[in-house]
Amino acid sequence: MQNNSRVGISVGIIKNGKKFIYNYGSTEKDKQDLPTEHTIYELASITKTFGATLLAKAVLERKVNLNDDIRKYLKEDYPNLEYDGKPITLLNLANLTSGLPNWMPDKDIFGKADPDAIPYILDSVHTMYSRQDLYRDLHQVKLKGQPGSMSKHCNTAAQLLGYIMEGVYNDNYENLLKKYFAKPLKMKNTYLLKSGEVPLKMAKGYDGKGRIMPVIDWEDLRVAASIASSTSDMLKYMAFQLNEKDPVVSLSHQPTFGKMEDGAIALNWKVKKTEDGRRSISHTGGSLGFSSYMVFYPDLNSGIVLLSNEADQGTQNELITLADKIMISITRESTGR
Repeated sequence: MQNNSRVGISVGIIKNGKKFIYNYGSTEKDKQDLPTEHTIYELASITKTFGATLLAKAVLERKVNLNDDIRKYLKEDYPNLEYDGKPITLLNLANLTSGLPNWMPDKDIFGKADPDAIPYILDSVHTMYSRQDLYRDLHQVKLKGQPGSMSKHCNTAAQLLGYIMEGVYNDNYENLLKKYFAKPLKMKNTYLLKSGEVPLKMAKGYDGKGRIMPVIDWEDLRVAASIASSTSDMLKYMAFQLNEKDPVVSLSHQPTFGKMEDGAIALNWKVKKTEDGRRSISHTGGSLGFSSYMVFYPDLNSGIVLLSNEADQGTQNELITLADKIMISITRESTGR
């Protein structure tokens, strides 16, 4: 670990179909407990890609249409979830263009709070915030523009999409995760975090000051940010995502907003054209005490997943930089340059 403030990191690589795993640091600060391929980390927002894959599956099974008005799947009436007659669609939920608030409830609760206290305020508020609270507060949302006109990170959209998928498949998200991902891909160390149930092999997460952070097991963000997994399992998930002969995977990777030169949005994935004309498909994740990054290149049958049990303002950029360096090395070896 070059940065002494970092705690631990696991690096998973697929290089032309072959898998490699490297571990550094520790699963717990001030201890010599090297992570393994089975050490569990929070994935944070990478969780959203699982929901997007379920959406692609539902589309191909003709259970839903990407252009469906989301209100078709909500039990209450929400005349406010449209702008100038244009409703929020399932696609808008999946490609970050819904216009919904990033967080529910609104983060005005921070006020003039000490920045060091914000993680604990978040934990306190979200521990008490239920699915019913989310549906209640949706009635108060006022869209500021047409859905589909602007892309921005949105936990609320991902959460709603997860709830809708539960209804479409008539099952809870934990069972959907097991049925469509964990079991067929043999991901034995992948979990949907629940309050009071921390997996035995899970690393402890820290902020940039070395303080242990609460786990994101909040009900209102569970289907948007609460999957935890290991490097070994995430390489299996990445191998699945590299197989674009699978129509579900292929659909989930199709750009739906923006230009690939700048980074387009597919179904929650960011798709970008590299300088040599190849595609990179990626997603970042950041929680209170964990950071993650996954990027893969279907044209090279290669990719990288990075999982760290530390989170601060610089961690994700460092993970992206590290992944870029690894990929440059892989590309040079593959092309002989």
